[in-house]
Amino acid sequence: MKRDLRLTTGLAAALLASGCDRPQADGWTAQRDTAVCTDRAGNRVADDQCRRQAHAGNHAGASPFLWYFLARSAIIPPYGERVAGGSYNRAPGRSYGFAPRATNVTRAGAISRGGFGASARSFGGARA
Repeated sequence: MKRDLRLTTGLAAALLASGCDRPQADGWTAQRDTAVCTDRAGNRVADDQCRRQAHAGNHAGASPFLWYFLARSAIIPPYGERVAGGSYNRAPGRSYGFAPRATNVTRAGAISRGGFGASARSFGGARA
Protein backbone atom coordinates (compact mmCIF):
# COMPACT_ATOMS: atom_id res chain seq x y z
CA MET A 1 0.00 0.00 0.00
CA LYS A 2 2.79 2.49 0.85
CA ARG A 3 4.49 1.82 -2.46
CA ASP A 4 1.34 2.74 -4.41
CA LEU A 5 1.04 5.99 -2.48
CA ARG A 6 4.66 6.96 -3.27
CA LEU A 7 4.15 6.19 -6.96
CA THR A 8 0.94 8.24 -7.10
CA THR A 9 2.52 11.17 -5.25
CA GLY A 10 5.61 11.07 -7.49
CA LEU A 11 3.50 10.92 -10.65
CA ALA A 12 1.32 13.83 -9.49
CA ALA A 13 4.41 15.91 -8.70
CA ALA A 14 5.91 15.16 -12.13
CA LEU A 15 2.70 16.14 -13.92
CA LEU A 16 2.44 19.35 -11.91
CA ALA A 17 6.06 20.28 -12.63
CA SER A 18 5.66 19.64 -16.38
CA GLY A 19 3.02 22.37 -16.59
CA CYS A 20 5.16 24.98 -14.85
CA ASP A 21 7.71 25.59 -17.62
CA ARG A 22 5.43 27.71 -19.80
CA PRO A 23 6.66 31.31 -20.24
CA GLN A 24 3.20 32.82 -19.76
CA ALA A 25 0.31 30.49 -18.99
CA ASP A 26 -2.40 32.93 -20.10
CA GLY A 27 -0.67 34.30 -23.19
CA TRP A 28 -0.69 32.96 -26.73
CA THR A 29 2.33 31.93 -28.76
CA ALA A 30 2.58 33.42 -32.25
CA GLN A 31 2.59 30.67 -34.86
CA ARG A 32 4.11 33.07 -37.42
CA ASP A 33 5.57 36.57 -37.54
CA THR A 34 2.73 38.71 -36.17
CA ALA A 35 1.89 42.43 -36.04
CA VAL A 36 -0.20 43.74 -33.13
CA CYS A 37 -1.42 47.26 -32.51
CA THR A 38 -0.25 49.17 -29.44
CA ASP A 39 -0.82 52.54 -27.86
CA ARG A 40 2.15 54.85 -27.33
CA ALA A 41 2.63 53.40 -23.83
CA GLY A 42 3.31 49.95 -25.35
CA ASN A 43 0.04 48.29 -24.34
CA ARG A 44 -1.80 46.12 -26.84
CA VAL A 45 -5.04 47.53 -28.28
CA ALA A 46 -7.45 46.34 -30.99
CA ASP A 47 -5.83 46.11 -34.44
CA ASP A 48 -8.62 48.31 -35.83
CA GLN A 49 -6.90 51.25 -34.12
CA CYS A 50 -3.88 50.84 -36.43
CA ARG A 51 -5.59 49.75 -39.66
CA ARG A 52 -5.53 53.31 -41.04
CA GLN A 53 -1.75 53.10 -41.09
CA ALA A 54 0.21 51.04 -43.60
CA HIS A 55 0.85 47.50 -42.33
CA ALA A 56 4.40 47.74 -43.67
CA GLY A 57 5.51 49.87 -40.77
CA ASN A 58 4.87 52.89 -38.63
CA HIS A 59 4.77 56.37 -40.04
CA ALA A 60 5.50 59.49 -38.10
CA GLY A 61 2.27 61.31 -37.48
CA ALA A 62 -0.39 62.24 -35.01
CA SER A 63 -1.75 58.72 -34.53
CA PRO A 64 -1.51 57.54 -30.92
CA PHE A 65 -1.29 53.91 -32.13
CA LEU A 66 1.66 51.97 -33.53
CA TRP A 67 2.20 48.53 -35.06
CA TYR A 68 4.44 46.27 -32.97
CA PHE A 69 6.11 43.36 -34.74
CA LEU A 70 6.56 40.01 -33.01
CA ALA A 71 8.60 37.10 -34.34
CA ARG A 72 7.20 33.59 -34.52
CA SER A 73 7.05 31.91 -31.08
CA ALA A 74 6.74 35.25 -29.26
CA ILE A 75 4.00 35.68 -26.66
CA ILE A 76 0.94 37.61 -27.91
CA PRO A 77 -0.43 39.47 -24.88
CA PRO A 78 -4.14 40.13 -24.22
CA TYR A 79 -5.52 43.65 -24.79
CA GLY A 80 -4.27 46.17 -22.25
CA GLU A 81 -1.09 44.17 -21.49
CA ARG A 82 2.38 45.44 -22.34
CA VAL A 83 3.98 43.97 -25.47
CA ALA A 84 7.52 42.62 -25.27
CA GLY A 85 9.98 40.56 -27.28
CA GLY A 86 9.50 42.39 -30.57
CA SER A 87 10.11 45.74 -32.19
CA TYR A 88 8.30 48.78 -33.54
CA ASN A 89 10.48 48.40 -36.64
CA ARG A 90 9.58 45.72 -39.13
CA ALA A 91 12.38 43.23 -39.81
CA PRO A 92 13.48 43.41 -43.47
CA GLY A 93 12.25 40.59 -45.68
CA ARG A 94 9.62 39.29 -43.25
CA SER A 95 5.93 38.95 -43.91
CA TYR A 96 3.70 39.69 -40.91
CA GLY A 97 0.17 38.50 -40.27
CA PHE A 98 -2.39 39.69 -37.76
CA ALA A 99 -2.94 38.09 -34.38
CA PRO A 100 -5.57 35.31 -34.35
CA ARG A 101 -9.08 36.27 -33.23
CA ALA A 102 -8.72 34.01 -30.19
CA THR A 103 -6.20 36.51 -28.78
CA ASN A 104 -8.63 39.44 -29.03
CA VAL A 105 -9.52 39.44 -25.33
CA THR A 106 -8.58 41.34 -22.22
CA ARG A 107 -7.26 39.57 -19.16
CA ALA A 108 -10.40 40.65 -17.28
CA GLY A 109 -12.54 39.31 -20.14
CA ALA A 110 -10.78 35.98 -20.03
CA ILE A 111 -11.22 35.74 -16.27
CA SER A 112 -14.80 36.98 -16.04
CA ARG A 113 -16.27 34.20 -18.16
CA GLY A 114 -18.08 31.70 -15.97
CA GLY A 115 -18.09 31.58 -12.21
CA PHE A 116 -20.75 32.57 -9.74
CA GLY A 117 -22.01 35.80 -8.31
CA ALA A 118 -24.55 38.37 -9.39
CA SER A 119 -24.56 37.04 -12.96
CA ALA A 120 -25.25 33.45 -11.88
CA ARG A 121 -29.00 33.94 -12.01
CA SER A 122 -28.88 34.59 -15.77
CA PHE A 123 -26.43 31.77 -16.55
CA GLY A 124 -27.22 30.14 -19.86
CA GLY A 125 -29.82 32.68 -20.90
CA ALA A 126 -29.89 35.98 -22.69
CA ARG A 127 -31.16 39.17 -21.14
CA ALA A 128 -34.22 40.67 -22.73
